[in-house]
Amino acid sequence: MRGVHVDPETRTARVEAGAKWADLVPEATAHGLAGLQGSTSHVGVVGYTMAGGFGWLGRKYGFAADSVKEADVVTADGELVKANAHENADLFWALKGGGGNFGIVTSLEFALYPVTHVFGGNLFYPVERAEEVLELYSRWAGDLPEEVTSAVAFLNVPPIPDVPEPLRGRSVITVRFCYTGEDLAEKGEELLGPWRGFGEPVMDTFGVMPYEAMDMISMDPVEPLGAYGHSEILRDLSRETRQTLMELAGAGSDTPLLMLEIRQLGGALSRPPADLSPMGRSDATYAMNGIGATFTPEMAQAVQAYLAHFAEASRPHATGATYVNFLDLDGASPERVKAAYSVEDWERLVELKDRRDPGNLFRFNRNIPPSSAERANGTRSTTPAT
Repeated sequence: MRGVHVDPETRTARVEAGAKWADLVPEATAHGLAGLQGSTSHVGVVGYTMAGGFGWLGRKYGFAADSVKEADVVTADGELVKANAHENADLFWALKGGGGNFGIVTSLEFALYPVTHVFGGNLFYPVERAEEVLELYSRWAGDLPEEVTSAVAFLNVPPIPDVPEPLRGRSVITVRFCYTGEDLAEKGEELLGPWRGFGEPVMDTFGVMPYEAMDMISMDPVEPLGAYGHSEILRDLSRETRQTLMELAGAGSDTPLLMLEIRQLGGALSRPPADLSPMGRSDATYAMNGIGATFTPEMAQAVQAYLAHFAEASRPHATGATYVNFLDLDGASPERVKAAYSVEDWERLVELKDRRDPGNLFRFNRNIPPSSAERANGTRSTTPAT
């Protein structure tokens, strides 16, 4: 079930349940079109989209879920139905950010956008310059247009042959962004202006690239990787927040994490959507995500312990809201899942669950339980963050 069909006239794509973004990208780019994939094309389109989905085009075009036009869904009672704005509209609303809680999506139709090239890449600096990088980034990012989605990330780069030699085995901090707009090369370099005067990076990968090469911005591993992670939504990058980040991942922190990324929100991601929001309708400005590899049981224990410290240390700077797609299943407690939605959205989701899946058949996920299960678990009274 990895079928993909692109309609260049309507600028839409329809994909089957097992399709990855890598299956869609060549079909879409053949017509000068692009979908709203995440940091890598090697993940499934449907699962990513149903939990919200935002990547390097997010600040301009919003969540991938906002672009969904229609879904074919097998419901809890085994019926195959269509869900769109006119047919099963309640189910359609819940699918676009509610994850796999309301049915099995067998195919998904969504909008594509006229993007063929972007300006993007990374500037890598020694981790010893992290304090200066964070200070400049916090000022620079605040003035970026919606056509730019940016991030700053601490990386502990493994010493493996696939990694470029200047980065191999090093701890670095990188500034990364993607610009999609007019005059890519000229405007892209203009956006980099403050960084060109900052000092020589360890490595500079910025330039105009075809849409199908966007995986090179995040450089996520292609093969499956055992890992644990933790995410928080940050209010800002104040001096106090930056200091905490330095303590968590800066030079001398002895962090076991491979990556601690702070990704910019705002733009189309923050405008109040008419549809379901998978981020608590938060007006926060950054999403933070820490990931550690777990190749051995000892590594797993070290990463889990550090992530617990990470969660506690970052709490004063976090909004309390969460983002569905960044919740590891191991960390998707009832309270954390509930915090991904506003009070109104959560109540509507639970009411729909009561009608569509009262037995909670679809529960092996970031679960939205029916009201009977909520009462049994004593979580009904918990109010999500807004």
